[in-house]
Amino acid sequence: MNKFFLCVLLGYLATSCTSSQTDQQVISRRYIHKYGYAVSKEEFEKHRYPGQIITTLRDGVTISATYENGLLHGSCTHTHPHSESIQYFFLYNEGNLVKELVYNQLGMPLEEHIQLSPQRYSLTKWYQDGTPMSIENYTGEELIDGEYLSKTNEVQSRVELGKGERIYNTLDGTLLIKDEIAGGYISKRETFYPNGMPESIASYQAGKLDGEKTIFYQTGEPRATEEWRQGLLHGKTTLFSGGVKQSEVYYLAGVKNGPEIHYIDGEKVEQEILWSRDKKHGPTKFFVNGSLSQVEWYYDGRSVTKRKYEELSQLDHMITQSFERSDS
Repeated sequence: MNKFFLCVLLGYLATSCTSSQTDQQVISRRYIHKYGYAVSKEEFEKHRYPGQIITTLRDGVTISATYENGLLHGSCTHTHPHSESIQYFFLYNEGNLVKELVYNQLGMPLEEHIQLSPQRYSLTKWYQDGTPMSIENYTGEELIDGEYLSKTNEVQSRVELGKGERIYNTLDGTLLIKDEIAGGYISKRETFYPNGMPESIASYQAGKLDGEKTIFYQTGEPRATEEWRQGLLHGKTTLFSGGVKQSEVYYLAGVKNGPEIHYIDGEKVEQEILWSRDKKHGPTKFFVNGSLSQVEWYYDGRSVTKRKYEELSQLDHMITQSFERSDS
């Protein structure tokens, strides 16, 4: 069970809302007064007793949530499936989450989130053996400062006053991500394969993909080049195979819009498709030995004849002109 479902379930417990999907996951639910004796659900909710709601789920997870005056207050734990060891620990203060810890099955901490104020929080991560990996401080989504450590507890990189380099390693210490931080946000990200070869290089603006992204095979050969704007594919994407161009496709705000061209050996055009707002629209052409062999026609994603396409396109043109005249 993921953390999103846990939050949904905690909300369900706190508000006593009915949810058939949530109920299907629940095997049992017990209501325990602060002084240790069991009470009914109706008593617990009516008197807003201090105590715990202990829920067992079908996947073997047990959730213990502490309440006071009808609000989550104190600790809330979530076990690993079919285990008594804690996977998630939450600390609440009158319904507000102030601390969160994630543990592995051996009981070692992996991640800690502490809410320092409504906008500020700290984030600490550890390697699998318990060695500190990173310590970061954020204001909202903006990274203020951070220190990033190797498995031997040596500083690998730092971010100070929202500027610097951030290094993410895997839990066993292998380099995974290298970020350039400027103004508290990512400006460039490099990702790596386990063998240390680059997997991708991408530009960012205000935390979103913006600019060119290059993706590589593990051998170092190019796999794709993409153009992004504000977190959406926007412009030309080129795919490669065996070091040669395989296809090109154009995007507009995250959807296919314009020509999609497939190549033979990176040079000869094999197929050309026209897209409009992520639907085939216009001729789809097939080529054999460099010569046009066949044409299929599409209108708004539907296969049509050439004549039907021209009729519908002419109708679109007339409607557009009519609107333009009425606006003027």
